[in-house]
Amino acid sequence: MKRGTFIVIDGLDGVGKGVFLDTLAEEARNDGKRVFDVHKFWEENDFHPDVSLIIGKYDVVLTSEPTFIGAGRHVRTELIAKNGRRYSPESIAQAYALDRMILYESFILPLLEAGIDVFQSRSFSTSIVYQHQSALDEGRAFSVEDILAIPGNAFCLKHPMNFLIIPTIQDVQEAIRRAESREKDDDCVFENLEFQLKLKSHYESAWFRTIFERIGTTIISMDAGKTIEHSKQQMRDFYKKIK
Repeated sequence: MKRGTFIVIDGLDGVGKGVFLDTLAEEARNDGKRVFDVHKFWEENDFHPDVSLIIGKYDVVLTSEPTFIGAGRHVRTELIAKNGRRYSPESIAQAYALDRMILYESFILPLLEAGIDVFQSRSFSTSIVYQHQSALDEGRAFSVEDILAIPGNAFCLKHPMNFLIIPTIQDVQEAIRRAESREKDDDCVFENLEFQLKLKSHYESAWFRTIFERIGTTIISMDAGKTIEHSKQQMRDFYKKIK
């Protein structure tokens, strides 16, 4: 059986990852694919669905990191929330990696092996940018290599995504405005202009690209700085090339 295709969309907060992910899912549905969005299941059940509920019934699964259950929920509601409490980059990276490894082992990898495509928002690509920059800001010795060596990340590094799509934008302030105006409020400590400006250079760097090219992941940049329709069209064109 042909292995499923694993596509991750990552980038700055507010850059429009949701638009690209939703368009990718829409194209799959238009192509006759049956799409399972795990977010509703998480909300209703507070655990990962058994893959037996999906295999043979769906062709594509939509997911995201951090998850909305278990360690992922704690990341969202405590570790990176604007609650006045500060957690170290190391602690946050460890929590992300644990959530990630559970997601991969119990859900993503079995689905891919069953030939189901997985479209996801964020992965360890986020941690090597966000937690690394957080450590730099705090003067802590916590390198990209240290982040990748965390067991959960090291495990996922051995099971790379096929494509990593990075929506880019020149005006980072516009991305922040988008994040502040959207209905979904993550209440996240990272959603500020100063921090996001620093992240931009990492996502566009040679070292970031090299990490993924070495493990066989294709990185694709898409322009998110124009209209929503322009963003959608780029994803439609991409889907046509890979389907």
